[in-house]
Amino acid sequence: MTRLGDSHLRRFRNLKKYKIGILLIVSVIALVYVSPLLWMFITSIRPTWDIYKFPPSVIPGAVTLENYVYVVTQMEGFGRYFLNSAVVTGVTVVIVVISSAMGGYAFGIRRFKGQNFLFMAVISVLTIPYIMYLIPIYIMEDRLGLRNTWWGLILPYVALNLPWGLLIMRGAFSTVPLDIRDAAVIDGCNEFQMWYKVLLPIVRPALAATTIITFVFAWQEYLFASTLMTKNEWQTLPVGVVWIRDELQTLVYGRIGAMIILSIIPVFVLFIAFRKFFIEGLREGMIK
Repeated sequence: MTRLGDSHLRRFRNLKKYKIGILLIVSVIALVYVSPLLWMFITSIRPTWDIYKFPPSVIPGAVTLENYVYVVTQMEGFGRYFLNSAVVTGVTVVIVVISSAMGGYAFGIRRFKGQNFLFMAVISVLTIPYIMYLIPIYIMEDRLGLRNTWWGLILPYVALNLPWGLLIMRGAFSTVPLDIRDAAVIDGCNEFQMWYKVLLPIVRPALAATTIITFVFAWQEYLFASTLMTKNEWQTLPVGVVWIRDELQTLVYGRIGAMIILSIIPVFVLFIAFRKFFIEGLREGMIK
């Protein structure tokens, strides 16, 4: 019994050391990824004299919000860029989430001829690099007069994100037990009522995952925005921040840091709001 107890004790200690080692490795990797953002935040709340003082220090000598006040109230173009990003991203998310929920229900619950072929045709969009679509989209939008408009970005973003949404939502709807659907039909639910009142609440984690993925893509996308939006007043935040930085022609790191922090706050808030559903939604959506 003593030898058996010693063996279990050694195994427990080794397992504990292994977990501590994994935790340390993950913490170091997380610190590497977070440190640029943390440094940018610290820079954004420091006055200019404190940023350029010598010798430099990590800990701020003074804390101020003057950089944020300047960006919001005085920096030309920032408000317009923020508005463009908010409108384009918001409309894109609404269209993708609603369309994915409807399409996911059709592909995951209903059965019709050519279902698998149609679904694979839609998903095949994901196998082609996004940059391959840029030139055809540019030509079409130029002929249709959609360049330098909100719809000129909304439509490509919807087309590029809808396959991801369909993939996640189809998997989520496919995992709903058949008994739940039969019970809804017995209770007198029609097709729309079963989709809206019964099934959508069940697949909320998948809806949250689709929302976050679409929001992050549309909010931070640079290539299509810089190519399709050639006029300054139609630029989104990722492109507008670069334009403002180039126009300043000075190393005003505090104001640049404030711009960047303000631009990522919506993504951070959204992820915090839906963090409980995000991983669960991805897992459910990829089961089938």
